[in-house]
Formats: sequence, structure tokens, C-alpha cells
Amino acid sequence: MAARIYQNTRWTEEDDNLLRSMSQSGKSLTLMTAKLKRPMLSIKSRAEDLGINIPGTGIGQRRRRK
Repeated sequence: MAARIYQNTRWTEEDDNLLRSMSQSGKSLTLMTAKLKRPMLSIKSRAEDLGINIPGTGIGQRRRRK
């Protein structure tokens, strides 16, 4: 199996908007990885920074107080 090669560039406004729209339409993190051509950790980190909820993960959801 060949290693995946990702672009090592900064996030653009267009990338942020694509991440937002994919998240709002309920796309999976795996699909986001393929579309954005970035590692999962990079997408998770960016989503946390922007406060974007990613379906199937706890990212972007408020934590409940006990």
C-alpha cells in the first residue's frame, strides 16, 4: 500500500468554506479528508479552531457540565 501524500499548505478561505459546507451537509470525516487532501488530524484541528461540528466526532460540540 502506498503512502498518501498531502499538500502542506496553509488553509485558505475557500478550504474553510468547503469544510463548513461539508460539515453542515453531514459528510463524514473520511470524505472530508479525500476532498480537502489533508490528514484527518489537520482537519480536526482546523474544525476545532473554527468551531465547526464534524459529524461522528465530538468536535464542535459543547461539553456538558457534571
